Amino acid sequence: MKLSTKIFSQILACFAVIMGIWAVVFYFVIMTEVRDETDDYLQIYTQQIITLHNAGSDIPPQKVVSNNSYILREISQREAQELPNARFFEEEIYIPEKTETEPARTYQTIFGDNEGRFFELKVSVPTVETAELQTSIIFSIIILISILLTVLMLINYFVFRREMKPLYSLLRWFRNYTIGQKDAQTPETQTNITEFQQLYEAVSSGVKKNEEIFEQQKQFISNASHELQTPLSVCKNRLEMLLDSENMPENKLADITEIENQIEKIIKLNKTLLFLSKIDNQQFVDKQQIKFNEAIKTLATDFCDIYAHKNIDFQIEDNGIFQLSMNETLVHSLISNLLKNAFVHTAENGKIFVKTYNDKVIFQNSGNSPLNKDLIFNRFYTSGNRENSSGLGLAIVESICKNYYLQIDYEFVNDAHIFTVKKP
Repeated sequence: MKLSTKIFSQILACFAVIMGIWAVVFYFVIMTEVRDETDDYLQIYTQQIITLHNAGSDIPPQKVVSNNSYILREISQREAQELPNARFFEEEIYIPEKTETEPARTYQTIFGDNEGRFFELKVSVPTVETAELQTSIIFSIIILISILLTVLMLINYFVFRREMKPLYSLLRWFRNYTIGQKDAQTPETQTNITEFQQLYEAVSSGVKKNEEIFEQQKQFISNASHELQTPLSVCKNRLEMLLDSENMPENKLADITEIENQIEKIIKLNKTLLFLSKIDNQQFVDKQQIKFNEAIKTLATDFCDIYAHKNIDFQIEDNGIFQLSMNETLVHSLISNLLKNAFVHTAENGKIFVKTYNDKVIFQNSGNSPLNKDLIFNRFYTSGNRENSSGLGLAIVESICKNYYLQIDYEFVNDAHIFTVKKP
């Protein structure tokens, strides 16, 4: 989820809660205000009728119209004592002019005249229906919320994105940044926001330090390659000279030959580890568009010749062109290690299938039992105690895939080992 979306959703949630509370309070405030105003008017209207009656004016005992209505009736002293002196209540009254009933606010009071008679007076004023008022308020709130949401969206789109532009610029730079680039300079910040300025300073400092460490690692790898390979080569040459010596006893030849083989393994292991370190340090920066289909066919020919004695049935199935922008050396290393792994772990008269698609490449070879999925990509892991295996082939494959954000998967299905390389 994007930062702008998350902030906007949180603001929207808080806004909805606030507007909901405000709508309830607003409704009760309006209703209370309307009721108070109506009650004041009823009391004034009631006082006017009582004044006219006590003054001897000839007023009708009942008046029911759409605006103001009243009913005046004489009651006994006992009823005057039993009925409440004054009260407000809601009721439905019939309006002859409209031939229908309407909700009304009614004020009922008891009063006496100068002749000792008692009267009950009910004065009514039509009021707004509660349901209609609720509907009006809800409708008004929906319109208000819609307008405010539109304004918030515009603010989020224009203001927030404008202020967050330095952060997005830095993120774009990070996506394209590769350690070891000579022009790896952080973008210049043009913002007066303190947090962004501090972020740019921290990133610039971190990138500079990482570049320095990366250069030190490259120098160390280069020195290690030179310093280790030279004495190992000298030892190997000395042993070869001893083997060619005429005075060398027969019982020593086997020991010297074994030492020479072990030194040869160390030389190969040293080269493989240095190669793996270069991959991890992203020292293979040159890229070009490479079709895996063509590289697989070229390399497979060599492997078929090398392992011809195993009489393996090797087949390539093209279902699409798997093409990526990669370093050519790493592509050949990736394919070679997967092909070698397939040929090495396939028994005589076995089968190997390589299937290419637009988005993936599958290396499948026959086998008897599954490999350990949790360990096969670890360095120096070997299956079956193979003495000639360094245990670094699949580790190199995984390192290359990580370098180019490829996905490497392994599964064992129907007596077959299946390695799948997928595009990101």
